[in-house]
This record gives sequence, C-alpha cells and structure tokens, in this order.
Amino acid sequence: ERKPSPVWQFSPHESFRLTEEDITDFVNCVKEYAFISIFNKDYAKDATEACQYLSILRPELIVPPIVEMVFESIDNTNEPHRFTSIMTCLTRITRELIRQTSDYSQGQTYVLPLLMSVLPGIDLNDFKKTSVTLEFLNTMFMLITCVDCSSAVNIRNDLDDIEIEVCLSTAKFDDFIHEFLNRIFQIIKVLSTDTSDAAVAIDEANMEDSTLESNLKTIMTNIVQQCSSKIFRIIREKITDFVTRSYWSSKVRKIVASLVRAIVLGDPAETLKYLLPKTCDYINKIMNDAEGHGLLTDHKGDKELTWYLYLFSELLRARGDTLIIYKQMIISVFHRCIQIIHKGSYKAVASAAKHLLKSLTHIHLINNRSTIENIDGPYVDFLPIRMWGQPVDVDKFQAQYYIPGDDELNFVREFVETFMYLELELLKEKSSKLSNEERLRSLTIVHHIATGCFRVVPRISSPNVQNLEPTVVPYSSQSQVQYSMYSKQPKFRENIRLRLLIDIGKLLDILVTSHSDDVSSIKIAHKIYSATSIYYGGSKHHVNELRKEFQANKLFIKNRLCSERQNPRFLIMKRIALQLEQFEIIEYATLTEIDKQVALKLFELSTNRYSEVRRQAQNELFSVLNRYRFSSQVLVDRIIELLNASGEVDHDQIKGCLYILLGNNNCFLPTEDSWATIEKLWPTLVRTPHASKISTQNLITDIKIHINKVFVTKEIIQNLNEKSIRAAAVLWHPLESNEMNTREVHNQANIQLYNRLMETLSSLLKDNILTWRQQETAMAFLCLLLQRQIPIPSSCIQTSVNLLVHDHSELRKYAAKSVAAICRLQKTPRIYVEKTLDKILQENQNNGSTVITHDECQPGDRDDNLWITIDNYKPPESQAEWEQTCFMDKTFLGYYAWPNIIKYPINKRAYYTQNDMPEQVAIIYNRFIDKNFIIQLTNLTVTEWHIDDKPELYPSNNTDIDNFF
Repeated sequence: ERKPSPVWQFSPHESFRLTEEDITDFVNCVKEYAFISIFNKDYAKDATEACQYLSILRPELIVPPIVEMVFESIDNTNEPHRFTSIMTCLTRITRELIRQTSDYSQGQTYVLPLLMSVLPGIDLNDFKKTSVTLEFLNTMFMLITCVDCSSAVNIRNDLDDIEIEVCLSTAKFDDFIHEFLNRIFQIIKVLSTDTSDAAVAIDEANMEDSTLESNLKTIMTNIVQQCSSKIFRIIREKITDFVTRSYWSSKVRKIVASLVRAIVLGDPAETLKYLLPKTCDYINKIMNDAEGHGLLTDHKGDKELTWYLYLFSELLRARGDTLIIYKQMIISVFHRCIQIIHKGSYKAVASAAKHLLKSLTHIHLINNRSTIENIDGPYVDFLPIRMWGQPVDVDKFQAQYYIPGDDELNFVREFVETFMYLELELLKEKSSKLSNEERLRSLTIVHHIATGCFRVVPRISSPNVQNLEPTVVPYSSQSQVQYSMYSKQPKFRENIRLRLLIDIGKLLDILVTSHSDDVSSIKIAHKIYSATSIYYGGSKHHVNELRKEFQANKLFIKNRLCSERQNPRFLIMKRIALQLEQFEIIEYATLTEIDKQVALKLFELSTNRYSEVRRQAQNELFSVLNRYRFSSQVLVDRIIELLNASGEVDHDQIKGCLYILLGNNNCFLPTEDSWATIEKLWPTLVRTPHASKISTQNLITDIKIHINKVFVTKEIIQNLNEKSIRAAAVLWHPLESNEMNTREVHNQANIQLYNRLMETLSSLLKDNILTWRQQETAMAFLCLLLQRQIPIPSSCIQTSVNLLVHDHSELRKYAAKSVAAICRLQKTPRIYVEKTLDKILQENQNNGSTVITHDECQPGDRDDNLWITIDNYKPPESQAEWEQTCFMDKTFLGYYAWPNIIKYPINKRAYYTQNDMPEQVAIIYNRFIDKNFIIQLTNLTVTEWHIDDKPELYPSNNTDIDNFF
C-alpha cells in the first residue's frame, strides 16, 4: 500500500489503508501463537519465519521477548531442546536485532551479551546445539563489524544513551575472540585424539566434521573481513601459534586449514608475512634431515611433512600480487617436494600447485566488509555501530577487484613450463616402466596444474563440426564480442591443451591395453583428457555451492516486506562473486573437430570391459555432451550400430551404450536435440536383440521410465510470424531466398521423421517379432508421441485399436490410453464468434447494466461485469440458449475494462457423419460398430474388473478410467 508499483498496482484510498495502530494490533495478535509454535517440532520452521516477518514490522515487540527466552534457555539443563529451537529463531531475526532504525535501536545492546552467552553452545557432545550456535554466530558476523569503538564515547558528543552503552560494550570483542578461539582449539584437540589415524580413512570425514569445518571457515572469514587491524592481529597470532605448534592428523587437518584459509582471505599480505616463510623453513628442515633416509621414495611418508605441505597449499590461496613477493621461496619448495611418492604428501603438493595457479590467474573481490569506511578509527566522522545491518545503495557500492597483471601471468608461464613438462616427459618416456603409485603421482600433479592454469590457456584452434542442426545463423558468429580480462595473454611455448590432448590420449591407450589394473591412474587421465575440451577455470559444482550459500544467507537477511531491495553490502559482494564464477563456466562455443575427437575417445572408453573405466569415462563424456549443444549427434550412429549389431556382441559394450543413453541429471540423449535423433534411437531401443540378460533388460526399462517422465513433445512445425522473421533479419542480415526456405525445409523434414518414427513403431507391433516386454516399450513410446500439430498416421490408429483386444493386459491398457487420446485429438475445432459487449449483454438479458467506457480503466467488481460471475449466473433453459451462452475463457476480460470486440467460443461443435468422416476417424468408427469386436472387448474388460474385485490376489491391478472412454 505504501510503495505500490506504478505499473502493476493501483494505490488504494487513504481511508482504506492500514494504519500504524493496525499493524501493531496485528503483531500483538499473532506473536504469542508464533512464540508458542517455536517449540513445536511440526511448526517450528513456519513459526521462525513468521517471527522474522513480525520483527521487520515491529522489532520492539518481537526482539526483546525472544532474547529473554534465549537467556533463559542457556541455563536450562532440563529442556536442552528449547535452546536449539530458540537459537534457530534468533538467527532469523538477527538483522532486526542489530540494526538501528528510527523506531528501534535497543537491540544493539544485546549483541555482546548474546555473543558471550551462547559460547557454551559450542559443545562437541551435542552436534545440533553446536550447529545452531555456529549458524547464529555466522549470521551475526555477516552483519556487524568486529571493532572496539569504545573510544568514540570520549570523542563524539552526538551519541545517545543506547549508542554510548553499545560503544562501551564493544570493548568485549577482544574477550569474545579469545574465548571463541580457545573453544575451537579445544574441539580440534579432542577430535585429533578421538581415534587413531589407522581408524580414519585419509581425505574422508564424517558429516559432522564436514559441517563443522564449513561453519568455522565461514565464521572466521566473516570475522577477519569485518574486524579492525588490532583484532585481526590477535586472531592471526593465535592461529599462527596453534597451527605451527605441532602437526595435525588427517582427521582434523581440514578443520585447522579452514582457520588458516580465513586469515589468508582476510589479510593475505600480513598472513603470508608471518606464516609462509616459517612454513617453508619447516618443510626445508624436514627435507634436509630426511635426505639420507629416502623420504622421496618412502611410501609411508612423514606426518609432520604432510601437515606442513597441507598448510603450504592453504597459504597459496592468497591473492596473486601478495604471492609474487615469495616467488623464489615457493618455487624452491616445489623443486624439493614434487617428487615425493607418499600419497598424502604429493596430493598436498598438487593442491598447492592448483591453488597457486588459480590465485595468479583468477579475478578476486577486494574489501568484502559491510562498509568502505575506515573502521580502525578515529571515529570522528564515522561510527561502525550505525552501519550494522544497514543496506547500501548499489550505485554507490564501489566494488574493487584484483585483476592479475603481467608479473602474475609470467609466473604462471614459468611455473607450468618448469613442472608440467617435466611430468609429461616422464609419462611419455617411462609410462610402462613406472609403478602404479609413481604414475598416479605424476598424473595427479599434471591434473592439478592443468586445472589451475586452464583459465589463461586458449581453446584449441579447430574447424567446427558442420551440419549438426539446420539453421540460417551459424552456431558461432564472427560478430560475437571477443575480449580478454588480462592486459596480455601468457606466451606458452605451445598450446598446453593440445599437448595434453595428444600425450594423455596416447597414455590412455597404453593404460587400457597394458595396465588395466591401474584404475586410479585411468580415472585421473580421463579427467585431464576431458578438461582439455571443456574446462576454462570454473566448475558447475563450485558455482552450485556458492549459489546455495548465497541463497541461505539471503533467506536470513533479505527484507521480503519491502518493495525495494535493502541488501547489506556483504550480500551484494557474494552476489558479485557468484556472477564472476558463473561467467567463467559460460562458454558459448560450438563443437569443433577436436571436441568431437574427445567425445568419440571417451565414448570408446565408456564401453570398455572394465566397469570402473566405463563409469569414469561416462561421467566425463556427459560433461562434454552437456557443454556443447547438439554434440550427442556425433555419437548416435555409433550407439545404433552397436545396439543393432547381429551375432555375438560384447555384453560390456551393450551395457556401456545403455548407460550412456540413461545419462545423468544433466544429459539424457533419448529426448534431446531433434526429431532425427529420436527417430533413430527409439526404434533401436525397442528392437535391440541384445536384451537377453536381466541387467540389460533393467537398463532398457529404466530408460523407458525416464523417457516417460521427462519427454515433452517437440514442435514439428515451427510457426514463426513475419514480424519475428523481419526482426531476426534486422539483427542478423537480410535473408536470401534460399535462407528463407530453410524453415520450410526443416518443417517438412520433421514431418517426414515423425511419420517414419510412428510407422516404424506401428510396424514393429504388427509384425509380431517383438517380445512382450519390447511390445510394452513400443506401445509406451507410441502413446508419448501423440500430438495435434499434424495428423496421426492411420497405421498407428489401426494398431492401437487392434491392441484393445490383445491377450496381454499391459498392451490393452496402453491401447486404451492411446485410443482415448486419439479420440480427444480428433474432435472438431471449437467455433468462435466475435461480438460487441452490448450485444452480449442483450443476449444475456442484462439490458439494465451500466456499460463502462472502453477506454476507462476501473479495476474491480462493477455492474457491467457481474454477469460473468457465478453469483449472477442463470442456467439456460433450452439447447439453443446453451449454445449461445457466452462463457469467458479468459478470466481477465472485463476486470479492468472491456475490449471493443470480444472473441469467445460457443458451446457447439460440428459433428462427423458417415459421408464426411476422415480416414483416421473412420478406423475407430468401423471397429466400434463391429459387434464381435465389442463383445470381445467387453469380455476382456469384465475379466479385468473381476481381477480388480480381488485386490488381495491381484494387488497391482486397478480399474483404469480410460476403459470407460
């Protein structure tokens, strides 16, 4: 009411609007029920959401009672569940708690007391309690700055009593940081001694540890990005002392590393200055002490070295401009450790290489805190507590970006050429002589280096694959915008993608032929091979994680009761970071001959005799097919060749083909691309002779079920109006006569493909060459393909009608559905008439109505539109009246204004007669006037009803409504 959209809404009269008193009464009416429901497990989620919206309306009525309940629940040992429930609710109202508004600012006085009071909720013995506590702290530090601004009391004279109290309380931030980190350190120590390393699988953590790691990383990142230099120094010193005091086991390694990652993101220059030289010294010292003990070839490794290498990899997540300073130090560590054979150690080295290259090549946001002002003081012109939870103007956002420069890109080129080529030469010259562990180490290093540097490696130059799909506009346009985010591209000695494509392709052939037992190496080789075609610096998995995190944050923060966006700065920064990552995975490129080579290679590996090789190759193949439009067409002919092959065929190849057709969530070939693909694949699935084994039968059944679930009938005829064609010609170029005919040619080809597909399925059913299972699949496909754009072939209608009296009950059910659908499609079209409103009102005997002027907009119920409502409806008394009654099929007509001419259908259709009956209709008519056919159909139907009357004997049979059509 107060902020109506001038386009879509009208403003109600002042006397009908809600007053401030009405809103207060509403909140008072609802709040008690919401408070009670917070502790009801069935309605807790709805209650917390209601409290969030109520707190936006009247924070002074909602925030104090909830905070009071929080303090009461902290010491309540008899009902611990109350603490988790009320903390969940408190998290949803955090922004209203800490935000200053003209009506309410007392909530800020609760911030420090709440932070100190909820720390006991971090309890390793109660995971749910710990989770809700960390979630609350995470939300809190998204919105506030962790700054001691108590000195403002002595500087400024414009502070009110509440602001003075809040400023003085911020002096306790130091105490909170000490207590919070001490509790986290204690949890890590307990977890590290909980079980021995032998009982915990390397690189695997249970769900609780993973959630704890994620929450700690987010909380610490928010704190260090929103804190003053003094508090950051405290955090850095405590974490640095903790991580370097001793080495940590694999169980807690990720949790400890998350703390390091947070301070690296907060202030990379300061963190690297104190931590990176010390870490490199530890690594060099261990390597020097162990040179005589063969540490490079020791498969057991050194736990302390593994930890410091892991820490080293986390430190290399810093921005590229801060890493350049330590270039020689970083290179020396890689020279010393890249040949280590221990799995945990070389994985840490590989991760360090990937992090280094990504830091040197990726664009990062700088200054993610909630304000661009200086929060270190003096607080003469700016007071941090006044910015807590406040929205920012997007036009005054002042985002800052780190864009890699020439030094960073030269470092990338030097690093890649130093270490990647060394491993490629090793794999090329000694691929058969290397042990499985040595080969896996080398491939892991190559894979991580490639993943890190592919952001700046151009695509392999290759001609496009032609004639994938008929179109006037080419898939890749020369007028498409081409640009680079860098001042210059690094000059590698050759295109690394092409080098990897050749070398890894040859290695894959050797591994599959001679070292098929080395499944781990084959998996890594698959990833490298597909990455040469589809990876350009970002992954959909990472983007989806960022999107989920952004949506979760927005759920707690966004003001849904305001028509305009009122997002705090950190939320906008997260949105920008998400857009940057999405930009890296979007590639409007077309399939080239090189990409086709990659797809065909992965296809051959996807039909390998080893299941692990097939599974990994299929995953990579789906990524390639999902990347490039119409790319699946290069595989269709090969799939059909294998499925239709006569004689003895490798069962593993058949299973591989069927798994490719089954696809995954992002790729499903049987319903993709075009009618040409469907026309080839569907009959092949029906008649394949290699479905004798249970496993292949189950796969075909799964494919059929998935087709039935996701298939939407594709358009056969493209109906484009002339206006659209002219607009497209303006955007592209004036169309030649042969280009104008492309659409007609495409439409005729689609019609032929559709008719051929329907007739093929029909002939397969009539020839009795299929098993009953195959007949079910064919009939299921036939039902899915029914449409109204073009006439259905007569042979399909004849087949469907004949199957109504088939011996197989499942075929009869499909036939009943098919014939029922055909009957609906064969109805004659509706008859439309065009009349003026006055004439319609006269026919409806409504002459007394006042007609509103057509040009005047008056939304709502009026005298002239009452006749279309149910309250004013008068049933017709004769057939003629029924046929002429105007029933509006568009609900919006008359609500705002009346058009000059109203077009509507009358309640009458034309009827078929024996003389003018089309062939498709005559087929059904002739069968249903056949007495013998009706008797046979009735007997079969009655038999099914008898079965349905005994559900205890036949639980899977139910009376089908289509039998009554």
